[in-house]
Amino acid sequence: MTPKVDLLQIFKQIARNKSEIKLLNIYKGLPISYDTRIDSVIGNEIHMRSNKPQLACLYYQGVSYFQGEELPFVIRSQVLSLNLAKESAVFSNFEMVKNNIGNRAQIRVEPSEPLVVSIQFNGAATESLAPIADISAGGASIYFDTYMFPSRLAQPGNGFSMSISLPDSTSSKVKKVSQKSGGESRKINLSSRAALPEKQDGKIVITTRGKVIEVIPEFYLKRYRVSVELFFKDLSRMVILQYISQRQAEIIQDLRILSDELYSLKK
Repeated sequence: MTPKVDLLQIFKQIARNKSEIKLLNIYKGLPISYDTRIDSVIGNEIHMRSNKPQLACLYYQGVSYFQGEELPFVIRSQVLSLNLAKESAVFSNFEMVKNNIGNRAQIRVEPSEPLVVSIQFNGAATESLAPIADISAGGASIYFDTYMFPSRLAQPGNGFSMSISLPDSTSSKVKKVSQKSGGESRKINLSSRAALPEKQDGKIVITTRGKVIEVIPEFYLKRYRVSVELFFKDLSRMVILQYISQRQAEIIQDLRILSDELYSLKK
């Protein structure tokens, strides 16, 4: 049982020490963070400075997460109000959450358009189709509707094979990278055509193997979220890295647009 902690007293001590706190939001899979300090603790509220991208996240999401060396765990907080002129925010309603928020070792992005994978679990006679929630160079999360969820097969530790169809906009860039890499190109195994991504109806299809890491029921949405580890090889990994880099740039640009729109409201 977790011992009761007086968070407001901790916040007051952090304010007196002028210690830093990290404001963290996850926007379309990307962690957006800002290191700041607590200006004041008034009643059940705390006041902190922020910046334009973070304030845009706070405005559109209504919540943020606090991380800091003097905090015993990650804190989820509700945004009460924003002051765009002073670039500050007021928070309240604090609660402890899992400590893995924002701690992913690799950048993970949400797709801009629906990406559907074909997955065949070990022990299954047929493949299943499922949309991707987010993807990184070493993993992904996929959704299964409750009535389609293969509960016997989608268990942590079980392996599978998967095919992913990505927009073909990355393939020419990957080809140029492989041609310019000189001696490094010898490290890429080109002996097996099966290892190469294939083009199909304006998409580039890559195949990989993986294993189930975690299954999270989302009953209020009538679905399961399945987190998996993926083992990309050779050019397939280059295609995924290029896709992630492209999506990261798009997400950052999208956040800038949201930030500009938010600040235009105060004029």
